[in-house]
Amino acid sequence: MNATTEIIWGESVVDGYYAGHPGRVYEHSPASLAAVLDSVGRWEGRDFLVQGERRIFHPEFRDAIPTAARYLAKLGVRRGDRVVLHCYNRPEFVLATWAAWWLGAVPVYANRWWSGHEIEHALRLTTPAMVLTDAPELFGPDLLGTHCRLEPIADLAELWDQPAREHPPVRDGDLDDPALILFTSGSSGAPKAVELSVRSVITNQHSLLARSRRLPQHLDPAAPQPVALVCTPLFHIGGISNILTNLIIGGKLVLTTGRFDAGEILRLIEVERVQTWGGVPTMAVRLLEHPEFDAHDLSSLRSFPLGGAPLPATLLERMTATLPQLRKRGLANTWGMTETGGFMTVAGNADLESRPGTVGRPYPVVELRIADPDETGSGEVLVRAPTVMLGYLGIDDGPVDAEGWLHTGDLGHVDADGYLYLDGRSKDIVIRGGENIACAHVEKALLTHPAVVEAAVFGVPHEDLGEELAAAITHRAGSPVDPEELRAHVQGTLAYFEVPTLWQIDDKPLPTLAGEKLDKKSIKAAFTESVRKG
Repeated sequence: MNATTEIIWGESVVDGYYAGHPGRVYEHSPASLAAVLDSVGRWEGRDFLVQGERRIFHPEFRDAIPTAARYLAKLGVRRGDRVVLHCYNRPEFVLATWAAWWLGAVPVYANRWWSGHEIEHALRLTTPAMVLTDAPELFGPDLLGTHCRLEPIADLAELWDQPAREHPPVRDGDLDDPALILFTSGSSGAPKAVELSVRSVITNQHSLLARSRRLPQHLDPAAPQPVALVCTPLFHIGGISNILTNLIIGGKLVLTTGRFDAGEILRLIEVERVQTWGGVPTMAVRLLEHPEFDAHDLSSLRSFPLGGAPLPATLLERMTATLPQLRKRGLANTWGMTETGGFMTVAGNADLESRPGTVGRPYPVVELRIADPDETGSGEVLVRAPTVMLGYLGIDDGPVDAEGWLHTGDLGHVDADGYLYLDGRSKDIVIRGGENIACAHVEKALLTHPAVVEAAVFGVPHEDLGEELAAAITHRAGSPVDPEELRAHVQGTLAYFEVPTLWQIDDKPLPTLAGEKLDKKSIKAAFTESVRKG
Protein backbone atom coordinates (compact mmCIF):
# COMPACT_ATOMS: atom_id res chain seq x y z
CA MET A 1 0.00 0.00 0.00
CA ASN A 2 1.21 3.51 -0.73
CA ALA A 3 1.49 6.69 1.31
CA THR A 4 -1.92 7.85 0.06
CA THR A 5 -3.55 4.84 1.70
CA GLU A 6 -1.81 5.66 4.97
CA ILE A 7 -3.25 9.18 4.87
CA ILE A 8 -6.75 7.79 4.26
CA TRP A 9 -6.48 5.33 7.18
CA GLY A 10 -4.61 7.32 9.83
CA GLU A 11 -4.11 6.27 13.44
CA SER A 12 -3.94 9.61 15.23
CA VAL A 13 -7.02 10.76 17.16
CA VAL A 14 -8.08 14.40 17.49
CA ASP A 15 -10.95 16.39 18.98
CA GLY A 16 -13.65 16.75 16.36
CA TYR A 17 -17.32 17.37 15.82
CA TYR A 18 -20.01 15.01 14.53
CA ALA A 19 -23.77 14.48 14.74
CA GLY A 20 -24.15 17.94 16.28
CA HIS A 21 -21.76 17.55 19.22
CA PRO A 22 -18.02 17.33 20.00
CA GLY A 23 -16.12 14.08 20.33
CA ARG A 24 -12.98 12.16 19.38
CA VAL A 25 -12.37 11.25 15.75
CA TYR A 26 -9.59 9.80 13.63
CA GLU A 27 -7.65 12.66 12.06
CA HIS A 28 -7.61 10.83 8.72
CA SER A 29 -10.34 8.35 7.78
CA PRO A 30 -12.25 7.45 4.58
CA ALA A 31 -14.82 10.10 3.73
CA SER A 32 -17.36 7.67 2.23
CA LEU A 33 -18.08 3.99 1.74
CA ALA A 34 -16.97 4.37 -1.87
CA ALA A 35 -13.63 5.68 -0.57
CA VAL A 36 -13.30 2.56 1.60
CA LEU A 37 -13.66 0.40 -1.51
CA ASP A 38 -11.25 2.57 -3.49
CA SER A 39 -8.56 2.40 -0.79
CA VAL A 40 -8.10 -1.38 -0.79
CA GLY A 41 -6.70 -3.85 -3.30
CA ARG A 42 -8.63 -6.22 -5.54
CA TRP A 43 -6.75 -9.22 -4.11
CA GLU A 44 -6.45 -11.15 -7.34
CA GLY A 45 -6.64 -14.94 -7.04
CA ARG A 46 -8.04 -14.94 -3.50
CA ASP A 47 -11.34 -16.41 -2.32
CA PHE A 48 -13.60 -13.91 -0.61
CA LEU A 49 -16.88 -15.70 0.20
CA VAL A 50 -17.07 -19.45 0.73
CA GLN A 51 -20.23 -21.39 1.55
CA GLY A 52 -20.48 -25.09 0.88
CA GLU A 53 -19.31 -25.68 -2.69
CA ARG A 54 -19.65 -22.01 -3.63
CA ARG A 55 -16.54 -19.82 -3.87
CA ILE A 56 -16.67 -16.14 -4.81
CA PHE A 57 -13.30 -14.54 -5.54
CA HIS A 58 -12.39 -11.02 -4.43
CA PRO A 59 -12.22 -9.58 -8.00
CA GLU A 60 -15.45 -11.37 -8.88
CA PHE A 61 -17.18 -9.76 -5.91
CA ARG A 62 -15.83 -6.30 -6.67
CA ASP A 63 -16.99 -6.57 -10.29
CA ALA A 64 -20.46 -7.74 -9.23
CA ILE A 65 -21.19 -4.70 -7.03
CA PRO A 66 -22.01 -2.25 -9.87
CA THR A 67 -23.83 -5.04 -11.71
CA ALA A 68 -26.02 -5.71 -8.68
CA ALA A 69 -26.53 -1.97 -8.17
CA ARG A 70 -27.76 -1.66 -11.73
CA TYR A 71 -30.10 -4.60 -11.12
CA LEU A 72 -31.61 -2.93 -8.03
CA ALA A 73 -31.88 0.40 -9.84
CA LYS A 74 -33.84 -1.21 -12.70
CA LEU A 75 -36.26 -2.54 -10.08
CA GLY A 76 -36.80 0.97 -8.77
CA VAL A 77 -34.34 1.41 -5.89
CA ARG A 78 -33.13 5.00 -5.62
CA ARG A 79 -30.81 7.03 -3.42
CA GLY A 80 -32.11 7.22 0.13
CA ASP A 81 -34.46 4.23 -0.30
CA ARG A 82 -34.42 1.44 2.25
CA VAL A 83 -33.81 -2.14 1.14
CA VAL A 84 -34.73 -4.91 3.60
CA LEU A 85 -32.43 -7.95 3.62
CA HIS A 86 -34.30 -10.88 5.14
CA CYS A 87 -32.38 -14.12 4.79
CA TYR A 88 -29.98 -16.55 6.39
CA ASN A 89 -26.26 -16.11 5.76
CA ARG A 90 -25.36 -16.32 2.06
CA PRO A 91 -22.99 -14.51 -0.36
CA GLU A 92 -25.89 -12.52 -1.86
CA PHE A 93 -26.50 -10.86 1.53
CA VAL A 94 -23.02 -9.33 1.29
CA LEU A 95 -23.50 -8.36 -2.35
CA ALA A 96 -26.89 -6.73 -1.68
CA THR A 97 -25.39 -4.66 1.14
CA TRP A 98 -22.71 -3.18 -1.11
CA ALA A 99 -25.06 -2.77 -4.07
CA ALA A 100 -27.42 -0.70 -1.91
CA TRP A 101 -24.51 1.45 -0.71
CA TRP A 102 -23.33 1.88 -4.31
CA LEU A 103 -26.71 3.45 -5.10
CA GLY A 104 -26.80 5.55 -1.94
CA ALA A 105 -29.61 3.38 -0.54
CA VAL A 106 -29.82 2.09 3.05
CA PRO A 107 -29.72 -1.65 3.77
CA VAL A 108 -32.09 -2.80 6.51
CA TYR A 109 -30.96 -5.98 8.26
CA ALA A 110 -34.06 -7.94 9.31
CA ASN A 111 -33.88 -10.83 11.76
CA ARG A 112 -34.59 -14.03 9.80
CA TRP A 113 -35.97 -15.69 12.96
CA TRP A 114 -38.75 -13.16 13.47
CA SER A 115 -42.41 -14.06 13.70
CA GLY A 116 -44.87 -12.66 11.16
CA HIS A 117 -45.96 -10.04 13.67
CA GLU A 118 -42.38 -8.80 14.09
CA ILE A 119 -41.83 -8.69 10.31
CA GLU A 120 -44.96 -6.57 9.95
CA HIS A 121 -43.73 -4.21 12.67
CA ALA A 122 -40.34 -3.80 10.97
CA LEU A 123 -41.84 -3.06 7.54
CA ARG A 124 -44.24 -0.53 9.00
CA LEU A 125 -41.37 1.19 10.81
CA THR A 126 -38.86 1.30 7.93
CA THR A 127 -41.20 1.74 4.91
CA PRO A 128 -38.78 0.03 2.49
CA ALA A 129 -38.80 0.29 -1.28
CA MET A 130 -37.76 -3.36 -1.61
CA VAL A 131 -37.51 -6.60 0.35
CA LEU A 132 -34.89 -9.16 -0.67
CA THR A 133 -35.67 -12.46 1.05
CA ASP A 134 -35.14 -16.22 0.99
CA ALA A 135 -38.70 -16.70 2.30
CA PRO A 136 -41.07 -14.76 -0.01
CA GLU A 137 -44.01 -16.77 1.32
CA LEU A 138 -43.81 -14.73 4.54
CA PHE A 139 -44.57 -11.47 2.71
CA GLY A 140 -48.13 -11.17 1.46
CA PRO A 141 -49.47 -8.21 -0.60
CA ASP A 142 -51.21 -6.75 2.43
CA LEU A 143 -47.93 -6.78 4.32
CA LEU A 144 -45.91 -5.07 1.59
CA GLY A 145 -48.37 -2.42 0.48
CA THR A 146 -48.24 -0.78 -2.94
CA HIS A 147 -44.82 0.91 -2.71
CA CYS A 148 -42.61 -2.03 -1.70
CA ARG A 149 -41.30 -4.58 -4.17
CA LEU A 150 -40.61 -8.20 -3.14
CA GLU A 151 -37.71 -10.06 -4.76
CA PRO A 152 -36.03 -13.41 -4.01
CA ILE A 153 -32.49 -12.68 -2.88
CA ALA A 154 -31.41 -15.86 -4.67
CA ASP A 155 -31.93 -14.01 -7.97
CA LEU A 156 -28.76 -12.02 -7.24
CA ALA A 157 -26.78 -15.26 -7.59
CA GLU A 158 -27.17 -14.94 -11.38
CA LEU A 159 -25.20 -11.68 -11.32
CA TRP A 160 -21.86 -13.26 -10.36
CA ASP A 161 -21.30 -14.53 -13.91
CA GLN A 162 -22.36 -11.39 -15.74
CA PRO A 163 -19.58 -9.27 -17.26
CA ALA A 164 -18.65 -6.19 -15.25
CA ARG A 165 -19.98 -2.91 -16.64
CA GLU A 166 -19.24 0.58 -15.46
CA HIS A 167 -21.84 2.07 -13.14
CA PRO A 168 -20.40 4.97 -11.11
CA PRO A 169 -21.31 4.85 -7.42
CA VAL A 170 -23.10 7.66 -5.63
CA ARG A 171 -20.24 9.47 -3.91
CA ASP A 172 -21.79 12.63 -2.54
CA GLY A 173 -23.44 12.84 0.85
CA ASP A 174 -22.53 13.49 4.46
CA LEU A 175 -20.77 11.18 6.88
CA ASP A 176 -23.70 11.60 9.26
CA ASP A 177 -26.20 10.35 6.64
CA PRO A 178 -27.89 6.99 7.42
CA ALA A 179 -25.98 3.94 6.12
CA LEU A 180 -27.51 0.93 7.85
CA ILE A 181 -30.53 -0.06 9.93
CA LEU A 182 -30.46 -3.02 12.32
CA PHE A 183 -32.84 -4.17 15.00
CA THR A 184 -32.42 -4.74 18.70
CA SER A 185 -34.69 -5.63 21.59
CA GLY A 186 -35.24 -2.62 23.80
CA SER A 187 -36.33 -2.76 27.41
CA SER A 188 -39.96 -2.75 26.30
CA GLY A 189 -42.06 -3.34 23.24
CA ALA A 190 -41.23 -4.79 19.84
CA PRO A 191 -37.74 -4.75 18.24
CA LYS A 192 -36.34 -1.24 17.79
CA ALA A 193 -34.83 -0.02 14.53
CA VAL A 194 -31.30 1.29 15.13
CA GLU A 195 -30.08 3.78 12.51
CA LEU A 196 -26.31 3.91 12.00
CA SER A 197 -24.52 6.60 10.02
CA VAL A 198 -21.89 6.26 7.30
CA ARG A 199 -19.41 7.59 9.87
CA SER A 200 -20.44 4.88 12.34
CA VAL A 201 -19.85 2.03 9.89
CA ILE A 202 -16.48 3.38 8.76
CA THR A 203 -15.18 4.34 12.22
CA ASN A 204 -16.03 1.01 13.82
CA GLN A 205 -14.08 -0.72 11.08
CA HIS A 206 -11.23 1.76 11.41
CA SER A 207 -10.94 1.02 15.14
CA LEU A 208 -11.01 -2.76 14.74
CA LEU A 209 -8.32 -2.74 12.05
CA ALA A 210 -6.11 -0.22 13.86
CA ARG A 211 -6.28 -2.29 17.07
CA SER A 212 -5.23 -5.47 15.23
CA ARG A 213 -2.58 -3.72 13.05
CA ARG A 214 -4.48 -4.58 9.88
CA LEU A 215 -5.09 -1.17 8.35
CA PRO A 216 -4.44 -1.25 4.59
CA GLN A 217 -0.96 0.29 4.95
CA HIS A 218 0.02 -2.48 7.38
CA LEU A 219 -0.88 -5.35 5.04
CA ASP A 220 1.67 -7.49 3.23
CA PRO A 221 0.16 -8.83 -0.02
CA ALA A 222 2.72 -11.64 0.02
CA ALA A 223 1.64 -12.92 3.44
CA PRO A 224 -0.70 -15.93 3.71
CA GLN A 225 -4.36 -15.09 3.24
CA PRO A 226 -6.34 -14.52 6.47
CA VAL A 227 -9.26 -16.94 6.86
CA ALA A 228 -12.27 -16.20 9.09
CA LEU A 229 -15.26 -18.39 9.87
CA VAL A 230 -18.66 -16.83 10.57
CA CYS A 231 -21.57 -18.74 12.03
CA THR A 232 -23.35 -15.88 13.80
CA PRO A 233 -26.04 -14.14 11.71
CA LEU A 234 -24.78 -11.48 9.33
CA PHE A 235 -27.89 -9.46 10.26
CA HIS A 236 -26.42 -8.89 13.74
CA ILE A 237 -24.11 -5.94 14.43
CA GLY A 238 -21.02 -8.14 14.20
CA GLY A 239 -21.96 -9.14 10.68
CA ILE A 240 -21.06 -5.83 9.11
CA SER A 241 -17.62 -5.96 10.75
CA ASN A 242 -16.96 -9.41 9.28
CA ILE A 243 -18.07 -8.26 5.83
CA LEU A 244 -15.88 -5.15 5.81
CA THR A 245 -12.84 -6.62 7.56
CA ASN A 246 -12.35 -9.42 5.06
CA LEU A 247 -13.03 -7.23 2.06
CA ILE A 248 -10.39 -4.74 3.21
CA ILE A 249 -7.68 -7.17 4.30
CA GLY A 250 -8.14 -9.60 1.42
CA GLY A 251 -9.46 -12.29 3.72
CA LYS A 252 -11.52 -15.38 3.06
CA LEU A 253 -14.90 -15.34 4.81
CA VAL A 254 -16.27 -18.84 5.35
CA LEU A 255 -20.02 -19.01 5.96
CA THR A 256 -21.81 -21.94 7.55
CA THR A 257 -24.80 -23.42 5.73
CA GLY A 258 -27.48 -23.37 8.41
CA ARG A 259 -28.06 -23.02 12.11
CA PHE A 260 -25.10 -23.36 14.43
CA ASP A 261 -23.65 -26.88 14.36
CA ALA A 262 -20.47 -27.49 16.36
CA GLY A 263 -19.61 -30.48 14.15
CA GLU A 264 -19.73 -28.33 11.02
CA ILE A 265 -17.57 -25.70 12.72
CA LEU A 266 -14.91 -28.28 13.58
CA ARG A 267 -14.90 -29.60 10.02
CA LEU A 268 -14.66 -26.15 8.43
CA ILE A 269 -11.82 -25.02 10.71
CA GLU A 270 -9.84 -28.06 9.62
CA VAL A 271 -10.71 -28.06 5.89
CA GLU A 272 -10.51 -24.30 5.25
CA ARG A 273 -7.59 -23.75 7.67
CA VAL A 274 -9.55 -21.14 9.57
CA GLN A 275 -7.46 -18.69 11.59
CA THR A 276 -10.23 -16.61 13.20
CA TRP A 277 -13.53 -17.81 14.53
CA GLY A 278 -15.55 -15.90 17.07
CA GLY A 279 -18.99 -15.97 18.57
CA VAL A 280 -20.79 -15.96 21.88
CA PRO A 281 -19.50 -18.03 24.83
CA THR A 282 -22.31 -20.56 24.30
CA MET A 283 -20.80 -21.54 20.95
CA ALA A 284 -17.36 -22.01 22.48
CA VAL A 285 -18.83 -24.34 25.11
CA ARG A 286 -20.59 -26.46 22.48
CA LEU A 287 -17.44 -26.69 20.40
CA LEU A 288 -15.31 -27.83 23.34
CA GLU A 289 -17.87 -30.42 24.41
CA HIS A 290 -18.48 -31.90 20.95
CA PRO A 291 -17.69 -35.65 20.97
CA GLU A 292 -15.51 -35.31 17.83
CA PHE A 293 -13.49 -32.35 19.09
CA ASP A 294 -10.25 -34.32 19.45
CA ALA A 295 -10.63 -35.88 16.00
CA HIS A 296 -10.13 -32.57 14.15
CA ASP A 297 -6.99 -30.60 13.39
CA LEU A 298 -7.57 -27.11 14.80
CA SER A 299 -3.94 -26.00 14.70
CA SER A 300 -4.69 -23.21 12.19
CA LEU A 301 -6.92 -21.37 14.70
CA ARG A 302 -5.13 -18.25 15.94
CA SER A 303 -7.89 -15.91 17.10
CA PHE A 304 -11.04 -16.67 19.06
CA PRO A 305 -12.80 -13.41 20.05
CA LEU A 306 -15.94 -13.72 22.14
CA GLY A 307 -18.71 -11.26 22.89
CA GLY A 308 -22.47 -10.90 23.33
CA ALA A 309 -22.47 -12.34 26.86
CA PRO A 310 -20.21 -12.50 29.93
CA LEU A 311 -17.10 -14.69 29.56
CA PRO A 312 -16.82 -17.07 32.54
CA ALA A 313 -13.31 -17.57 33.90
CA THR A 314 -13.82 -21.34 33.78
CA LEU A 315 -14.51 -21.17 30.04
CA LEU A 316 -11.37 -19.10 29.47
CA GLU A 317 -9.33 -21.71 31.32
CA ARG A 318 -10.82 -24.54 29.28
CA MET A 319 -10.14 -22.75 25.99
CA THR A 320 -6.48 -22.06 26.74
CA ALA A 321 -5.97 -25.61 28.01
CA THR A 322 -7.65 -27.20 25.00
CA LEU A 323 -6.31 -24.80 22.38
CA PRO A 324 -2.81 -23.98 23.69
CA GLN A 325 -1.93 -21.85 20.65
CA LEU A 326 -4.38 -19.25 22.04
CA ARG A 327 -2.68 -19.05 25.42
CA LYS A 328 -0.43 -16.06 24.69
CA ARG A 329 -2.60 -14.26 22.16
CA GLY A 330 -5.74 -14.78 20.12
CA LEU A 331 -8.38 -14.66 22.86
CA ALA A 332 -10.40 -11.52 23.39
CA ASN A 333 -13.51 -10.36 25.17
CA THR A 334 -15.39 -7.37 23.83
CA TRP A 335 -18.29 -5.19 24.84
CA GLY A 336 -20.69 -3.25 22.67
CA MET A 337 -24.25 -3.33 21.42
CA THR A 338 -26.24 -2.57 18.31
CA GLU A 339 -26.83 0.98 19.55
CA THR A 340 -23.09 1.61 19.82
CA GLY A 341 -22.55 0.60 16.20
CA GLY A 342 -19.99 -2.01 17.22
CA PHE A 343 -17.45 -2.64 19.94
CA MET A 344 -16.64 -0.02 22.55
CA THR A 345 -14.03 -1.93 24.56
CA VAL A 346 -11.70 -4.89 24.09
CA ALA A 347 -9.61 -7.07 26.41
CA GLY A 348 -6.80 -9.28 25.14
CA ASN A 349 -5.16 -12.36 26.61
CA ALA A 350 -3.01 -10.52 29.15
CA ASP A 351 -5.96 -8.40 30.26
CA LEU A 352 -8.21 -11.43 30.75
CA GLU A 353 -5.54 -13.20 32.78
CA SER A 354 -4.57 -10.30 35.01
CA ARG A 355 -8.05 -8.77 35.33
CA PRO A 356 -10.63 -11.58 35.40
CA GLY A 357 -14.08 -10.38 34.39
CA THR A 358 -13.01 -7.25 32.53
CA VAL A 359 -14.35 -6.38 29.08
CA GLY A 360 -11.29 -4.23 28.49
CA ARG A 361 -10.47 -0.61 27.79
CA PRO A 362 -12.17 1.69 25.28
CA TYR A 363 -11.03 2.03 21.69
CA PRO A 364 -9.17 5.32 20.94
CA VAL A 365 -12.22 7.29 19.75
CA VAL A 366 -14.52 6.01 22.53
CA GLU A 367 -15.29 8.18 25.55
CA LEU A 368 -16.68 6.31 28.56
CA ARG A 369 -17.98 7.39 31.95
CA ILE A 370 -20.05 5.99 34.80
CA ALA A 371 -23.21 7.92 35.67
CA ASP A 372 -24.31 8.29 39.31
CA PRO A 373 -21.91 5.70 40.74
CA ASP A 374 -22.78 4.10 44.07
CA GLU A 375 -20.38 3.59 46.97
CA THR A 376 -18.64 0.78 45.06
CA GLY A 377 -18.18 2.92 41.94
CA SER A 378 -20.85 1.08 39.97
CA GLY A 379 -23.39 2.96 37.89
CA GLU A 380 -24.85 3.16 34.42
CA VAL A 381 -22.25 2.99 31.64
CA LEU A 382 -22.38 5.96 29.26
CA VAL A 383 -20.41 6.08 26.01
CA ARG A 384 -19.81 8.64 23.31
CA ALA A 385 -18.18 7.73 19.99
CA PRO A 386 -18.57 8.38 16.26
CA THR A 387 -20.04 4.88 15.99
CA VAL A 388 -23.02 5.55 18.30
CA MET A 389 -26.37 5.33 16.53
CA LEU A 390 -28.20 8.31 15.10
CA GLY A 391 -31.25 7.09 17.03
CA TYR A 392 -34.22 4.75 16.90
CA LEU A 393 -36.56 5.11 13.93
CA GLY A 394 -39.94 6.40 15.05
CA ILE A 395 -38.77 7.26 18.57
CA ASP A 396 -37.88 10.88 19.32
CA ASP A 397 -36.87 10.46 22.97
CA GLY A 398 -34.12 7.87 22.70
CA PRO A 399 -31.15 6.96 24.93
CA VAL A 400 -28.68 9.36 23.22
CA ASP A 401 -28.65 12.74 24.98
CA ALA A 402 -28.01 16.15 23.44
CA GLU A 403 -24.25 15.88 24.06
CA GLY A 404 -24.02 12.56 22.23
CA TRP A 405 -23.77 10.28 25.27
CA LEU A 406 -25.51 6.93 24.87
CA HIS A 407 -27.12 5.76 28.11
CA THR A 408 -26.51 2.06 27.60
CA GLY A 409 -28.61 0.60 30.41
CA ASP A 410 -25.65 -1.57 31.40
CA LEU A 411 -24.26 -1.21 34.91
CA GLY A 412 -20.51 -1.24 35.43
CA HIS A 413 -17.44 0.24 37.04
CA VAL A 414 -13.99 1.30 35.82
CA ASP A 415 -10.76 0.51 37.66
CA ALA A 416 -7.83 2.87 38.15
CA ASP A 417 -6.27 1.80 34.84
CA GLY A 418 -9.40 2.45 32.79
CA TYR A 419 -10.63 -1.15 32.46
CA LEU A 420 -14.40 -1.62 32.38
CA TYR A 421 -16.23 -4.32 34.37
CA LEU A 422 -19.92 -5.00 33.84
CA ASP A 423 -22.03 -5.43 36.97
CA GLY A 424 -25.45 -6.10 35.48
CA ARG A 425 -28.21 -4.42 33.50
CA SER A 426 -30.56 -1.65 34.49
CA LYS A 427 -32.91 -2.48 31.63
CA ASP A 428 -35.16 -5.52 31.55
CA ILE A 429 -33.27 -7.56 28.97
CA VAL A 430 -32.33 -11.24 28.87
CA ILE A 431 -29.44 -12.35 26.67
CA ARG A 432 -30.02 -15.94 25.58
CA GLY A 433 -27.19 -17.40 23.53
CA GLY A 434 -26.30 -13.94 22.22
CA GLU A 435 -29.89 -12.93 21.34
CA ASN A 436 -31.34 -9.96 23.23
CA ILE A 437 -34.88 -10.52 24.50
CA ALA A 438 -37.06 -7.69 25.82
CA CYS A 439 -38.98 -9.13 28.77
CA ALA A 440 -41.81 -6.61 28.39
CA HIS A 441 -42.32 -7.69 24.77
CA VAL A 442 -42.76 -11.32 25.86
CA GLU A 443 -45.02 -10.35 28.77
CA LYS A 444 -47.26 -8.36 26.43
CA ALA A 445 -47.67 -11.38 24.17
CA LEU A 446 -48.49 -13.70 27.08
CA LEU A 447 -51.07 -11.28 28.47
CA THR A 448 -53.12 -11.53 25.27
CA HIS A 449 -54.15 -15.05 26.32
CA PRO A 450 -57.67 -14.75 27.79
CA ALA A 451 -56.79 -16.83 30.85
CA VAL A 452 -53.62 -14.93 31.79
CA VAL A 453 -54.02 -12.19 34.41
CA GLU A 454 -50.37 -11.43 35.22
CA ALA A 455 -47.07 -12.31 33.56
CA ALA A 456 -43.51 -11.71 34.75
CA VAL A 457 -40.67 -12.75 32.44
CA PHE A 458 -37.02 -12.84 33.54
CA GLY A 459 -33.73 -14.56 32.89
CA VAL A 460 -32.16 -17.32 34.96
CA PRO A 461 -28.60 -18.64 34.61
CA HIS A 462 -27.97 -21.39 32.07
CA GLU A 463 -24.65 -23.19 31.78
CA ASP A 464 -24.77 -23.40 27.98
CA LEU A 465 -26.80 -20.38 26.83
CA GLY A 466 -25.71 -17.93 29.53
CA GLU A 467 -29.34 -17.21 30.37
CA GLU A 468 -32.66 -18.85 29.60
CA LEU A 469 -36.10 -17.31 29.76
CA ALA A 470 -38.52 -18.04 32.58
CA ALA A 471 -42.13 -16.89 33.03
CA ALA A 472 -44.24 -16.62 36.17
CA ILE A 473 -47.93 -16.64 35.23
CA THR A 474 -51.11 -15.94 37.18
CA HIS A 475 -54.20 -17.37 35.46
CA ARG A 476 -57.85 -16.56 36.07
CA ALA A 477 -59.54 -18.61 38.76
CA GLY A 478 -61.16 -21.64 37.18
CA SER A 479 -59.26 -21.18 33.88
CA PRO A 480 -56.00 -23.09 34.24
CA VAL A 481 -53.44 -23.09 31.44
CA ASP A 482 -50.33 -25.15 30.82
CA PRO A 483 -46.98 -24.31 29.15
CA GLU A 484 -47.90 -26.07 25.91
CA GLU A 485 -51.01 -23.92 25.49
CA LEU A 486 -49.10 -20.72 26.23
CA ARG A 487 -46.25 -21.63 23.86
CA ALA A 488 -48.74 -22.28 21.08
CA HIS A 489 -50.52 -19.00 21.81
CA VAL A 490 -47.41 -16.81 21.39
CA GLN A 491 -45.84 -18.75 18.53
CA GLY A 492 -47.10 -16.39 15.83
CA THR A 493 -46.12 -13.28 17.78
CA LEU A 494 -42.68 -14.11 19.19
CA ALA A 495 -39.50 -15.41 17.62
CA TYR A 496 -38.64 -18.94 18.73
CA PHE A 497 -35.87 -17.74 21.07
CA GLU A 498 -38.29 -15.34 22.82
CA VAL A 499 -40.62 -18.12 24.01
CA PRO A 500 -40.00 -19.02 27.68
CA THR A 501 -38.61 -22.45 28.42
CA LEU A 502 -39.27 -22.45 32.18
CA TRP A 503 -42.71 -21.80 33.69
CA GLN A 504 -44.36 -21.15 37.01
CA ILE A 505 -48.16 -21.11 36.62
CA ASP A 506 -50.63 -20.50 39.44
CA ASP A 507 -53.82 -18.59 40.26
CA LYS A 508 -52.17 -16.65 43.10
CA PRO A 509 -51.34 -12.94 42.44
CA LEU A 510 -47.69 -12.13 41.86
CA PRO A 511 -45.96 -9.87 44.45
CA THR A 512 -45.87 -6.16 43.68
CA LEU A 513 -43.99 -3.04 44.66
CA ALA A 514 -45.50 0.32 45.61
CA GLY A 515 -47.67 1.49 42.75
CA GLU A 516 -48.63 -2.12 41.93
CA LYS A 517 -45.61 -2.69 39.70
CA LEU A 518 -44.60 -6.34 39.67
CA ASP A 519 -41.71 -7.07 42.02
CA LYS A 520 -39.49 -8.86 39.50
CA LYS A 521 -36.65 -9.25 41.98
CA SER A 522 -38.69 -11.19 44.53
CA ILE A 523 -40.52 -13.15 41.81
CA LYS A 524 -37.21 -14.28 40.35
CA ALA A 525 -35.78 -15.08 43.79
CA ALA A 526 -38.81 -17.21 44.69
CA PHE A 527 -38.66 -18.98 41.34
CA THR A 528 -34.94 -19.72 41.75
CA GLU A 529 -35.50 -21.06 45.25
CA SER A 530 -38.32 -23.35 44.10
CA VAL A 531 -36.12 -24.73 41.32
CA ARG A 532 -33.27 -25.29 43.79
CA LYS A 533 -35.55 -27.24 46.10
CA GLY A 534 -36.85 -29.24 43.16
